[in-house]
Amino acid sequence: MTVLSTAAAALYETVNSATSSEELSTLLDAIWRRHWPAGAINDDEAQFLAEAIQKRKPQRGLATQSPIGKLHARVSSRFRTRQRPRSPNRQASRDRRRTLGSSSSMPPAMRAMFTEGQRAVLAIVAGEIKHHGICDLPYDKIAAVAGVCRTTVQTAMHEARRLGFIHITERPRQGRKNLTNLIRITSIKWVTWIKCGPAAHRPTAYDFPVAGRIGSKAVKMASPTKITDYRKGRSFPGKLLEEPA
Repeated sequence: MTVLSTAAAALYETVNSATSSEELSTLLDAIWRRHWPAGAINDDEAQFLAEAIQKRKPQRGLATQSPIGKLHARVSSRFRTRQRPRSPNRQASRDRRRTLGSSSSMPPAMRAMFTEGQRAVLAIVAGEIKHHGICDLPYDKIAAVAGVCRTTVQTAMHEARRLGFIHITERPRQGRKNLTNLIRITSIKWVTWIKCGPAAHRPTAYDFPVAGRIGSKAVKMASPTKITDYRKGRSFPGKLLEEPA
């Protein structure tokens, strides 16, 4: 993937929409005689566009009126390509998925609507909401803890929202990486179920195992998102952490 500036991306679209060798030659001349000397594009972008023009030109021996193929490249993204995560221990991931998927984290009638991997994902969500009042974990972390892939997390969230079991609040930021989604349980039956029973997923991300322990109790610290919502008086299903002294 090549990341281009706005001016270079516009020139790339023009190169890709050209229909004859004459148009491509004119564009190549304009790139080196006008755009590059004026500083609209840098050296790497000019070289990339020149190579793109050469790739689009018909081969020797072909008629000039023959159609020329278009190039297909991702050039507009400003972020790095997402790397597909790989589990370092597939056996352990499978065991976690089976354990969480077979747990009683939701009523039996609701569990029958999801696959084993999706139930493992929702068990993570239920455990976070039971202990923190809301789930704001990134999808990649939910997938790692549940022993599934990111696509399974997205499918589980989409299906649970479609059935009206959860509400997802998206937090986009223009020009920057989006904040994680806020997930709440809207099903009264599910909320009552997780309040009465134990959670298969017990979050430990905010435990201080050594220095933070006082006696036999671990000191908890909620994330800024959760503690802010708590101070504003917003109520979420499940148990909220007590505000630290």
